Amino acid sequence: MSADFRIIGQPRPQLEGLAKVTGQAAYTHDLTLPDMLYGVILRSPHPHARIKSVDLSKAHAMPGVVAAVSGRDFPDKKYINAGAVYADRFAMARDRVRFVGEEVAAVAAETLAQAQAALAAINVEYETLPAVFDVETALAPGAPVIHGKPDLPPNVTQQSVANFGGVEAAFEDADHIFDATFEHGIVVPICLETNGVLTSFDVVAGSLNIWAPTQAPFFVRKEVAHVMELPLEDVQVRSVVIGGGFGGKSQSPEPIAIAAMLSIKAGRPVKILLTRQEEFLSGKSDHAKKMRIRSAVAADGSLLGRHTEFWVDNGAYTHMGPAYISAVRQRTCNLYRVGAAGFDGKLVHTNKVSGGSYRGMGSPQIIWAIETQIDEIAEKLGKDKLAYRIEIANQPGDRTPMGWNIGTCAMAECLAEAGRRIGWAEKKDAMPANRGIGFAAMINPSVGMLYAEGNFACVSIDLLADGRLRVGTQSADCGTSQNTVMGQFVAEELGLDGTQIDVLHMDTEETPPDLGSAASRVTFVSGNAAIKTAKVFRSDLTARLAKHWGVPASEIDFDEGIASHKDDNARRLTLAEIAALEGPFRVEDRYDIEMPRPDPKTGFGDYAATYGFGAQAVEVEVDPATGHVVVLKVVVVQDIGRVINPLALDGQMHGGIMQGIGMALREELTFENGAPVNASLITYKAPRIQDTPEIVTAYIETDDPTGPYGAKAGGEHSINPTPAAIANAVAQATATRFRKLPITSADVLNALEKKKPLALKSWKRPYNLEVATARAFYPSILFPGLRKLGGAVGRKPKSNSSYEYVVPDDLQDALRALAKLERTTKIMAGGTDLQVGIRQGIYELDAVVDIAGLDELRGITIEDHRITIGAAVTIAEIVERDDLRAIHPMLTDGLAKIATSQIRNVATIAGDLSQEKRCWFFRSGAQCYKAGGMSCPCYAVLGDNRHHSILGAGRCAAPCVADAAPILTALDAFVVVVGNGGTRRVPLRKFYVWSGETVVRPGEIIRAIEVPRDPMRSTQAFEKSAGWDGDFADASVAVHMSWDCAALSSVRISLGAVSPLPVRAVTAETALLKRALNAETIRAAAEMTVHGALPLADNKHKSHLLVNLTERAIERCLLD
Repeated sequence: MSADFRIIGQPRPQLEGLAKVTGQAAYTHDLTLPDMLYGVILRSPHPHARIKSVDLSKAHAMPGVVAAVSGRDFPDKKYINAGAVYADRFAMARDRVRFVGEEVAAVAAETLAQAQAALAAINVEYETLPAVFDVETALAPGAPVIHGKPDLPPNVTQQSVANFGGVEAAFEDADHIFDATFEHGIVVPICLETNGVLTSFDVVAGSLNIWAPTQAPFFVRKEVAHVMELPLEDVQVRSVVIGGGFGGKSQSPEPIAIAAMLSIKAGRPVKILLTRQEEFLSGKSDHAKKMRIRSAVAADGSLLGRHTEFWVDNGAYTHMGPAYISAVRQRTCNLYRVGAAGFDGKLVHTNKVSGGSYRGMGSPQIIWAIETQIDEIAEKLGKDKLAYRIEIANQPGDRTPMGWNIGTCAMAECLAEAGRRIGWAEKKDAMPANRGIGFAAMINPSVGMLYAEGNFACVSIDLLADGRLRVGTQSADCGTSQNTVMGQFVAEELGLDGTQIDVLHMDTEETPPDLGSAASRVTFVSGNAAIKTAKVFRSDLTARLAKHWGVPASEIDFDEGIASHKDDNARRLTLAEIAALEGPFRVEDRYDIEMPRPDPKTGFGDYAATYGFGAQAVEVEVDPATGHVVVLKVVVVQDIGRVINPLALDGQMHGGIMQGIGMALREELTFENGAPVNASLITYKAPRIQDTPEIVTAYIETDDPTGPYGAKAGGEHSINPTPAAIANAVAQATATRFRKLPITSADVLNALEKKKPLALKSWKRPYNLEVATARAFYPSILFPGLRKLGGAVGRKPKSNSSYEYVVPDDLQDALRALAKLERTTKIMAGGTDLQVGIRQGIYELDAVVDIAGLDELRGITIEDHRITIGAAVTIAEIVERDDLRAIHPMLTDGLAKIATSQIRNVATIAGDLSQEKRCWFFRSGAQCYKAGGMSCPCYAVLGDNRHHSILGAGRCAAPCVADAAPILTALDAFVVVVGNGGTRRVPLRKFYVWSGETVVRPGEIIRAIEVPRDPMRSTQAFEKSAGWDGDFADASVAVHMSWDCAALSSVRISLGAVSPLPVRAVTAETALLKRALNAETIRAAAEMTVHGALPLADNKHKSHLLVNLTERAIERCLLD
């Protein structure tokens, strides 16, 4: 903190922090209004189809239904979004749907259950149309046309081409040319709070009030008024607390207009809350891109030129796609000192969810591509990769090929400091095996000239009756502490300590216009407006008192909340006394970035008044057995001008880094026929809190003359270089360059094991010949034929809106409930799988019998010869038993790897064994063989099958992922099953019929699990590889060895998550018993576990993974 400031530079907590942590904060999900209805949305099941008819009549007749609408109920208006030239989406689908999840109809009813029941009664007749799911197909001759423009190729909504400074000459003069193509998929914001809206239409006044967690109230108001044909002054957005934004709430979400129409039709308030699955289906995501980057380099390393040809996947409609075109252009032409630059970019429609804006707006990935090439240039020229970056770093006073005038700039200093703090000088020549350090830098406009409305902000300050000040802004604090920072600006300017200042955000009636919270604009633009307004407040206050006191305003001081006459100490008033004397009053002012906009075609010209810079250094460690990358340390050094609130800024840095880790190593939305199949927080692999590395933040303050108190923007800075620095670190650790994000553990393992082929001996399983033959015919014959047949005659998933809930008194009562004829009944204990499955439509039932509280299914008994665990005993209860750990450490420690502590506290041992298939096609509602019946295909054969079986697959390739299954199989456990016909003891190895299917018959209940105690000394180990700590396994191995003194007398090896059933590796067991145990024989035995394997296209890595885990588990057993 500078001595020149009172409150600027201080670490101030969020103004709303206390309300949030105590549960008092009111989010949209918390709000209710009198006579409120619940709205739900019917979404398209097709990626591309013509809507022939929408029949709402049955829905209107359903109990509790007050309103139902379809696209024809809305005016013939399209959202403006990125500009009128790009307008291509109605408020609700009218004649065509263009992606799975598009809004087709909606219902408002008295209860949520009634609304959902009515939704199922709506009849929509579709005519399916050919669809395209990737840019290459969309651009191919004869491709189905999603949208067309007369001046552009079909499906291209924008093309941007420019060359600045003579790019062709630069390549002619180059001593070295570097040319590579990079690509990445779609990532999503996954805010903790899903999108939602509460609307209330006043029929008499004709006014509409909106409560929604939006980053841009200004645009929500404008868009809703436009598509609903309402006067702008009759639409108001109200203030709510927002549970995260990250760009995903920066456009007008379609549910807002839909709720508004329902409210207009019903004459009552309507609330719509999106489920997590709906958020994945229809929310605003990132855009996938493919980028070919060419760099022209002189012998001394000077960057003579750079050119990027790129393609941005726009999805079905245009929201913020043009901003992604802009992001690639900007970094191509402006990151590092480059002599000439050019680009050729296309924004291309596909039949997937429409792209929106995600933190960084496409910058992290283009920076990754450029920084990968910077590393390669340094390697080619024999230069130190950090020193080379410092050598070519942007400098103050530079003018870039794109016409950016660089003012304050500490990029070189940021790089140097990042290198010092990561210990590059000490480590670079002594890196341990499997470790690497990577660097990356970034440039970011401090508020790009993003909007057609210009870039302005207005702020109000109200003196309230109690003497407190209320700062008003239409920007929206999504958890970024911007309200706190706005209060700091006003407090600093007025000489206050900040405790008497409140901030009202979002409310479009109570606060003056502001373009909202996006592109890191609030600190710079709204902050400048806040300072201007505070100056006006001081001037207005002193003028008012001057009139009362009859003195010149220049003789009145205002400091620390006290107005006083310079020469008369008797004239002193607090703000409360001023309010009593003068009455409450308000002042407003406006700040504009007054500079010419860049050329609309080429983008040439300044995008901002100033630019932020930064650098990151990352150290990673790679597990050579699994390919998992652990980020050990991240150093982020930023030049963002003056630091206003270091606590808030550190929070921004940490959050952006974690999102960048996900972008680099894990996160990607996976599609099948245009629908996301990993649309849950289980299957979408975002980082967890335990994945947080050591993060070191540092700031080099440059005191920018254009910024508020010298500040620049900083919200998006830390995510931008994170993927690049991680990728470069992984490249050093693995000696492999990866040109596709995310860099998954499968990618890393494939690279590490590339020169170590395994003998799979697929012929050892005769049925593999039949399977392989079927797979060969899948693309051309079987898959299209079965999908068509299944669509006609296969079972359709159904959601259960109601069922009978039974709580039996005892075990016999439960068995009687199960025995009732003519109804489908499911057993529930923890419900961690059943309740999710009901929502997903994979369970169709009439009744649920809750057995969690039955005493007969509880308890753990330890006897001399066995351990008996009640079926309803929770995973946590097993894990916490030290006496169990002393006998079977693999059981307790292995089960501790299941899910999270919250899940383990309720999930039961029998429930883990009995859970349904975790195939993401099956879980996402695909009409697959197991969901739809014999007439349907297995989607895993041609789809993303990286998590599927490599052993024992047939018509279905779903693996058994229950962690307890291989552990209990290796321990030779039994499942005790009871029914009205008596009791059965089933060996665990015979418990499964297929993944998610067991030998438990209708009317039977698992009573207990019996685990034998080994009379001999035993050693045991469980190894598991998964996407995150607690995730379902990609592969697991349980090994149990019995010893007669020093001699190995028996061994059981059980394999999990690689086959539809837990598999005993009998040949490997035999090999270990027959041979002397050493590194060579252990490896040979481990390799026998994959004999008979028949991997699919994307899961070949699981063969190596399984062998490596088996080898590791055996070695652990031998060390005990």
